[in-house]
Amino acid sequence: MKAISLAYVAEITGGIAVGDASRVVCGVCAPEACADDKLCVVWKDSSLQGIPLTTPLLARKGLLRGHDGIEHDSPREALADILPLFDPRERPEAGIHPSAVVGAGCDIAPSAHIGPCCVVSDGAMIGGGAVLRANVYVGKSVTVGACSTLEAGVAVHDFVKIGSRVILHSGVTVGCDGFGHVPAPDGSWKKIPQIGTVIIEDDVEVGPNSTIDRATFGVTRVRRGVKLGSLLHIAHNCDIGEDSVIAGCSAVGGSAKIGRGALIAGMSGIADHVSIGSGVTVAGRSGVTKDVKDGMTISGFPAQDRGTENRFQASLRHVRDMAERLRRLEKLFSVFSQAAIDHDAKKKDN
Repeated sequence: MKAISLAYVAEITGGIAVGDASRVVCGVCAPEACADDKLCVVWKDSSLQGIPLTTPLLARKGLLRGHDGIEHDSPREALADILPLFDPRERPEAGIHPSAVVGAGCDIAPSAHIGPCCVVSDGAMIGGGAVLRANVYVGKSVTVGACSTLEAGVAVHDFVKIGSRVILHSGVTVGCDGFGHVPAPDGSWKKIPQIGTVIIEDDVEVGPNSTIDRATFGVTRVRRGVKLGSLLHIAHNCDIGEDSVIAGCSAVGGSAKIGRGALIAGMSGIADHVSIGSGVTVAGRSGVTKDVKDGMTISGFPAQDRGTENRFQASLRHVRDMAERLRRLEKLFSVFSQAAIDHDAKKKDN
């Protein structure tokens, strides 16, 4: 178990140690599971209730209130620096496991790790410090960059290029055929060969069981710093811009383009050939069916400007009352209409 002083935590996070800076902690915890030997992360004032003064805290300035701990302007950002210090998982030793299968003409760096039952096909290149966990498949002439990690069960198909410091979580598939078929005269479907490739640039992370299809021709590209959640589908010939984030259970249609720094919330759908600008925010469960300009925030289905969509949704809450009022008006109109008819009939009789 690692033990680290508050002074060291403050140094690596850029925070300020408060109280006994020499005090050591051996982990991180949430307020509902606080412990005196762990650094408790507090996001808001109400979370302080019930936390003993003996528990060290990581919090914004003014929230420590007699606790030892770390003051930081952004506790969430600090947490990203702290958690690796206590990660019990160790990077495996370099080398190729005896059960792995390595093809001809491969270039595997001595510092790479090839785990049990992996398959590295002919002509593949595995960079220094790369880790392939158990049962990873690497296709023909694939490149895996330095310090990238392919977790158990990842499949990277022929001719795909993976950059450096990329993380592909378990079940990720890169380079399967894109979904391309055309109807034949007899009513069947004729497959369009998918002969392109996929390029994943540096510092990309892809969540479990996500799929990135190879291009029909040309390249499906995931640019530097992109973060993709779990259960995603990136279709053929897409271009995902630098530092964009796409949350889980979303799908991006073929040849769609997403600009730099876009934020796409979970369960969203992007239609084929749509272009989404830089800095766009797409709210959860949105369906994007047309191009979106830089910097917009959109929501709904079909997705539109967030303010317009919010007003539309608010108006829907009044539909039931409006329908009831309309029914009353119709009933009142019917009564007056009948009265008018009866009045006209009496005039004629007279």
